[in-house]
Amino acid sequence: MLVGGLLVTGPVWASARPWTDGYGRLGTVEISADRKRVMLCDALDDEDKVAVEYKTTIGRTILLQAGPKSGCVEDSVFFGSIKRAQFCHGPDVDPDGGTWRWCNPARNI
Repeated sequence: MLVGGLLVTGPVWASARPWTDGYGRLGTVEISADRKRVMLCDALDDEDKVAVEYKTTIGRTILLQAGPKSGCVEDSVFFGSIKRAQFCHGPDVDPDGGTWRWCNPARNI
């Protein structure tokens, strides 16, 4: 008869569920439960874009954009995994030149 069990846990930031964010009807981002894949969708056919800026466990920062036409784009991480993400929207979502972008707070995921 087995009385005890073995409990194995991952890092505190590990999750068994996908991480999602977005802004109202504008668009959404979903990062897979294994933190390797990203799906970003612009829900409106308008002049604005949506973006997700994410950081990986190996130190890379990546900006993925969709829009201004409605549709989805995908990306994946080969080395490491995604550890932090931020959903943004606006006519110019480039952080280097984007004075017209609005972002949700960045989250550790």
